[in-house]
Amino acid sequence: MPKAKPDRENTRLRTALVGELALRLANQVIEGCAERDVTLMPLKGVLLLGRWPALRGRRGLVDIDLLARASDFETVTGVLRALGFEPTVQSSAGSTFSSEAWPLSIDLHHDLFPHALFRMSTEGVFSRAELDASLFAAPVARMSDEDLLAHLIGHFVKGRGTFREDTSLDDIRWLLEQDLFRLERAGALAAHFRELGLKRAAGYVLGHDSFRDERIPSAVLGSLRLSRLDRITIAIAYLGTKSNGGSPRWWTPHLLDRGFLAGSRSLFTHADEARRRYIAALAEGGKSMSRAGS
Repeated sequence: MPKAKPDRENTRLRTALVGELALRLANQVIEGCAERDVTLMPLKGVLLLGRWPALRGRRGLVDIDLLARASDFETVTGVLRALGFEPTVQSSAGSTFSSEAWPLSIDLHHDLFPHALFRMSTEGVFSRAELDASLFAAPVARMSDEDLLAHLIGHFVKGRGTFREDTSLDDIRWLLEQDLFRLERAGALAAHFRELGLKRAAGYVLGHDSFRDERIPSAVLGSLRLSRLDRITIAIAYLGTKSNGGSPRWWTPHLLDRGFLAGSRSLFTHADEARRRYIAALAEGGKSMSRAGS
């Protein structure tokens, strides 16, 4: 029993150190891009740590997420290479960069969601963002509060997060506790989610029992204009999660996409990407065996 407190303190210290390391690395990337007239948009954890210092030491990080316009993607890639990072994994939404000199990887996105999920375009979030010079070493595009909440909800669904314990869910709760959203604006927030193709995703997250007694989630849920089909779809997602030991099924994000046709397209795109990765892995494995044989 006496070890519990030191263990918690050590965990908090490690979390704080990783967070400071992440901010230092993010500043280098953001500064390097600013020198090339490119403005980045920090996402998720690194944005939360930069904007709310109270989270430092409490909010863990395993990578740094950054969003760039498609036209700037190659320039940012050049900046990352100059810092010693190389692309290791690619998806339909961007690339992951890693370096032996840094324990953190960098996820560089040109789209917020892979597989054509939802309708939250990069140009859209940049157009609604505010240029903010107070958070990092150079000005960044700080996404609007409404887009930040929408992205966290979509990311929770995309990542098949669990309602028992999940960093994205913790981020959503933190954001809702910051007094950023007024009760009288719940209808406008719900309309924003509908516009971004996140109506079902928001219904799934904010309609969960864990948000039942919270005023803003309840008000937004009541303004989402969920159809009978939407409610049935969300119920199926809950049922699939419950029957799978609390973990969402692999098809959950596509089920909660903006509609049946959109969900079918995102599912097909997901399956095609998985097929391409499998073929590439087989080809690479064959090359490795050939080199070993020679």
